[in-house]
Amino acid sequence: MRYPLGRFSKAFAAHYRVPSPRFHRREYGDALLRIVEAEKVDLLWPTCEEIFHVATLHEELSSRVRLFCDPITVLEPLHHKLKFALFAGENAPDSWAPADAPSGQKLVWKPCYSRFAVRTRLDRPPSTAGWMAQEFVAGEEFSSWALCVDGEVRALTFYDCPARAGRGAGCAFDPLWDEKAAAFVGEIARSLHFTGSLAFDFIRSNTGHFRVIECNPRLTSGLHVLDASVRLTDLLERPVEMPPPMNPAQLLLPTLLSTPLVAWSSPDVISAPNDRRPARTQVLGIAELAGIALRHLISLPAASTRDIEYNGQDGD
Repeated sequence: MRYPLGRFSKAFAAHYRVPSPRFHRREYGDALLRIVEAEKVDLLWPTCEEIFHVATLHEELSSRVRLFCDPITVLEPLHHKLKFALFAGENAPDSWAPADAPSGQKLVWKPCYSRFAVRTRLDRPPSTAGWMAQEFVAGEEFSSWALCVDGEVRALTFYDCPARAGRGAGCAFDPLWDEKAAAFVGEIARSLHFTGSLAFDFIRSNTGHFRVIECNPRLTSGLHVLDASVRLTDLLERPVEMPPPMNPAQLLLPTLLSTPLVAWSSPDVISAPNDRRPARTQVLGIAELAGIALRHLISLPAASTRDIEYNGQDGD
């Protein structure tokens, strides 16, 4: 993007535009290596869906800089919704490939590679190639985010979303804690010897039991509720006491547009007292995304990941 939020923040020393990892992965990797050399980078931490492209280049990149993510062989089965559901076993709702999906049962259909729930549906899609079916589970949704190093959970947050931009993407975040779900996150991290961000979406039924519905092995909004007293650089060395200090947070502009009654009920994560420019200039980034959405006839959330999304090694 030309106008990402970080471009205007005091927290960033420089801003670089790089080729799209989705469409030009090799050129993207070369650009990262040039930046690593020019800026003398010690740690490369991919945060959004570009992480899967970085993970595909893991062997080459990790020989030049410390990577804060695992190889694609670890991340891809977590990102692929059916593979993850089968991996999670009884902790996930029953899930099927389209050919095995039962009839006469309420199901949720979603592409195996998807984001923001923008294509999730309750009826069978006309073409099921690349889709999965999952048992419908009623209950309250909540999410988690963990920072892990070599299988150890260094920090863990849970939150629900009283406001969403569209069907899936949360824009306001209220912290909570679930001891059983925390044990599940720790078990997954240990079993994979996981390094990086590990996030999950859950549904808690009326009986209080949770089911995990998907995994996002990347940075998510769970970071927003982590108290500023917890420094990420410290977490690279040692864990914080659990549960960590957490606070409500929101992305004010999307919250104002989607759920006005929730707006201003918690601090805006885009606006810091000593760093106001990202909040004042975010309209530039939104306008850029709107242009992409109009040009390609896609939604605004889809436009935000069009150049970085990962749809499998053989995907586009």
